[in-house]
Amino acid sequence: MKTPKFVMVSFDVDKTLFRQPALTQAARGLGIGKKWDAIDAMYHRQRIALRQSLLQQFQLLVGMKLVDVLAEVSKVPMIQNIRESVDKLLGLGLSVILCTDNPDFLCQYLVEQFGFRGFVSSKVAVKNGVIIDDIEPLPDKRLGIRKYCAWMSIPLSKTVHVGDGLNDVPVFRVVGYSIALNTSLEKMKRAATHQMETDDLLDVYKHIQSVMSSTKSVD
Repeated sequence: MKTPKFVMVSFDVDKTLFRQPALTQAARGLGIGKKWDAIDAMYHRQRIALRQSLLQQFQLLVGMKLVDVLAEVSKVPMIQNIRESVDKLLGLGLSVILCTDNPDFLCQYLVEQFGFRGFVSSKVAVKNGVIIDDIEPLPDKRLGIRKYCAWMSIPLSKTVHVGDGLNDVPVFRVVGYSIALNTSLEKMKRAATHQMETDDLLDVYKHIQSVMSSTKSVD
C-alpha cells in the first residue's frame, strides 16, 4: 500500500515569505525602529538570549492598535505567488502551516491573506484591537513544531520545512525534508535536504511535487 511521502509543509515567515523581517520593517513606520534595532544588536552581540530579545521587542508593540501594526506589515514586500502555492500544496493533500518566532497575530494575518491552515508561533495577546502585555515568545521553533506535530498526530518524518535562517536549522534536523530558501548561510545549506533561490514560491511547490511523485514510500 502506498503512503504519502509528505503530510505537512511548514514555512518560515521572515525572509522566506516576507522579503525582509516583517516587524523589523514595520517598527520603522511605527516610530520604534531605533529601539527595535538596538535590541537586535544586543542579541547579535550575544548580550541577551533570543527569548529575551523577542520579549523586549514585542513589548515595544504593547498599547498599539493591531490595525496600525498590520498596516505597516502590509507594506513589506513578499515573495510571489504565496496564495497560489498554498492552494496547490493543499491540492496535493498536504497541510500547510507557518512556523515562526513571530507573534500569532502576524500569523493570523497571513492565514487570512493566503489560506495557511495553522501556525506555530510566539503568543502576543490582543484585546479590543490593542496589543497587550501578555507575551510568550517561541525562541526554539523545533520545540514548537514537535508539539504541533504531536497534537495533530503528524509524523515529523513526513514534514517538510522551508526556511532561510539559523533558527530554522534545528527544525531542519528533526523534520523529514528541508528546503533552504534564498539563504547565503553555509550552515543553512549544509543542514538542508535541498536548497534553492527564487522569487516565486511556486518553484517550491514544484519541487515538493516532484519529490512526492518520484519517491513513494511503501508500507
